[in-house]
Amino acid sequence: MKTIVITGGTGDLGSVVVPRLLCDYRCVVVYRTRESFDKLAAHENLIGAASPDDAAAFAPLDALVNLAGGFGGGASPEDFTRQLDTNLMPFVRAVHALAPHLGDGGRIVAMSSVASQTTPAGIGAYVASKAALNGYIGSLAKELGKRGITVNALLPGSIDTPANRASTPASKLVPAAGIADLIAYLLSDESRHLNGQLLGVTP
Repeated sequence: MKTIVITGGTGDLGSVVVPRLLCDYRCVVVYRTRESFDKLAAHENLIGAASPDDAAAFAPLDALVNLAGGFGGGASPEDFTRQLDTNLMPFVRAVHALAPHLGDGGRIVAMSSVASQTTPAGIGAYVASKAALNGYIGSLAKELGKRGITVNALLPGSIDTPANRASTPASKLVPAAGIADLIAYLLSDESRHLNGQLLGVTP
């Protein structure tokens, strides 16, 4: 069975994505706290790790799925620092720790946001952090493509989570289950010709 590492897997999106991927993979979920990991339903193919470095112990690895990130408004210098630390640096650290342990032909999938392209007003720091992630995706795809490793990102709008349901009509929310299915596709052999792609996801 193939082994994948998932960062951000204990959040609202992870609670849908992780069970979907457990159908086909051994999943090493990097958690912030052990308590958050324990909220995931126990499964024989589910393993917890306190950091990407710890997750590397389960090499050889077949894929990295980066769900880590978070939304925030504002455009102050502090907002920019916070959003880059939230949306870019966890992925950078995970790639640094895990890419050497990915087998040739592996997969990397990251979560970006359609806001990185539509650039709404009032959330400049968030937009910039996701745009930076997009740029890294493109560069990394060229770098790792030499090993047959594909690197792609999904760019959804607001995702159907408990927090977003309170402020956004259901018709404008992207189903989490749909995102899980797209991630599963990007991890599959059928997606081997997709590399360096920023794929928009609509409701």
